[in-house]
Amino acid sequence: MDSLKDFLEEINFKVLEVYDCEGCGEKKVRKVEAVIHAGPRKGEKEIGVLGCKCADKELARQRTVEVNKRQAAKNLMNKFAKYSLINESLESASFENYETTNDAQSQAKSVAVNYVKDFPDVGNLLFSGNYGTGKSHLSVSITKALINNGHNCIFISFPKLITKIKDSFNNDSVSEDEIIRLMKQVDLLVIDDLGAEHKTPWTTSRLFEIIDDRAGKPTVFTTNLEAAELKDWVGDRIFSRIMNDTQRVKLDSFDYRRLKK
Repeated sequence: MDSLKDFLEEINFKVLEVYDCEGCGEKKVRKVEAVIHAGPRKGEKEIGVLGCKCADKELARQRTVEVNKRQAAKNLMNKFAKYSLINESLESASFENYETTNDAQSQAKSVAVNYVKDFPDVGNLLFSGNYGTGKSHLSVSITKALINNGHNCIFISFPKLITKIKDSFNNDSVSEDEIIRLMKQVDLLVIDDLGAEHKTPWTTSRLFEIIDDRAGKPTVFTTNLEAAELKDWVGDRIFSRIMNDTQRVKLDSFDYRRLKK
């Protein structure tokens, strides 16, 4: 049987009540009682409703809410797309063309690939290491792979993010609130070059707001700073949020960008 309704309609049942449902508007809805004639529950009574469509309408409502939510996110993503453009040097970056030169890079690639496989049941990632070690390449590869899997993702450098927020003050097309909200809502946010921006109370407050409201949602960070330097740059409170449920992946100092050239 596909449903209780199908089951009840094939056996004798007792009508307990007939009423007009205020929830779905259906007339002459029947509340019925039937006795189970076979199986482990033989002899037990089953109460059900025939003719009510409240469950169907609630399911349709939930689907509509989800569709509208995803469409709103998509519209905002399209509006914001120009702000999350990947640098020209990284536009072709992928797992396939990430060339490893040492064990640290091989392990980092393995972590990144598994991150995509396990998404969204993952925590955060922090790629650290000197300039040109492939941190951004791997982060872009994660972003592209997850977008191809149907997730909403944004890759943006922290300096560019701060610039775009400041630009929004004189830009009618998108507001600071919209930018911050999108950073919070996307399935995956990648913040590249954390610590490369000049530190001010305003920039750190924006960073804290984004990270704090993304608690429980996957975020990937890249930084050229050592742990102690990053902690000093962002402060204890933000550093604690960044490191919460975060796997740190340190890449060796081999200049990956020089190899690619």
